[in-house]
Amino acid sequence: MRKIGTLNSAPQAERFGHYLAAQGIQNRVDAAGQEWEIWVYDEEQLARCREELDAFQSSPDAKKYAVKAPPAPKPARPQRVVTASRGSERIQVTIIITALCMIVTLGTNYGKQFDVTNEVRIAPVGGDLSNILHGQVWRLFTPMFLHFNLLHLGFNIYMFWILGGVIERIRGSWTLLALILLIALPSNLIQYSLSGGSFGGLSGVVYGLFGYLWMRSVFLPEDGFYMPESIVLQMIVWAIFGLTGNMFGLTDAIGAIANGAHFGGLFTGMLIGVLPRLWKNGG
Repeated sequence: MRKIGTLNSAPQAERFGHYLAAQGIQNRVDAAGQEWEIWVYDEEQLARCREELDAFQSSPDAKKYAVKAPPAPKPARPQRVVTASRGSERIQVTIIITALCMIVTLGTNYGKQFDVTNEVRIAPVGGDLSNILHGQVWRLFTPMFLHFNLLHLGFNIYMFWILGGVIERIRGSWTLLALILLIALPSNLIQYSLSGGSFGGLSGVVYGLFGYLWMRSVFLPEDGFYMPESIVLQMIVWAIFGLTGNMFGLTDAIGAIANGAHFGGLFTGMLIGVLPRLWKNGG
């Protein structure tokens, strides 16, 4: 199911929805603030439906749109809607990354097993990036698996499960994996430049996935992503709280806050999310 656009009037949205149904196109109308979103179930009909919506917006009072509401469907056994989505019903990457965070965090006793912990840091504490230059490339990414207490781990995997799961279901496992790697690299390097190799956590990736979803929902809503304003506000507020140091005892609760990773991940995800729109406008 994909969103094809919005209308500013409930009666118009209902009128257009009835028209599509009369054409044999299964659809849904959802209220979203002051607008009404039009969703179509069959992705093979997307191009036609967007053309129909453009025509409707030009002359919504045309006679051809004056159709009766379709009869209520007879109760039937629920069936799975099969679409041509590029996404996946299985969230393998989301599960694997979540499991690795738990394994590495618990396996290092929340970073207290110092020798083992140093193997997953971007650089040993007090060291530099020379190990990466000598082939230990995994260090550029593995800090995202390391967490320093249960609250730190729980919050990050909770948010990752939500954001990563949405992306993997809609865009597929390979897209999510590519996003994770593209976001983790700059966010970890930025944090290293600020604090050395003593950091860890998935929050840079979480903020990057949030930024990606946010930009896609704003600039490419036809892709089917939706980011509620309440979540946007919550994530931005938490990022700002991180800059305040120990506000509300947050630093004591989860350890040093990796602001460089947060904002590096956020801006990387936002850039990746908006690039297709910039590309289209440039073309």
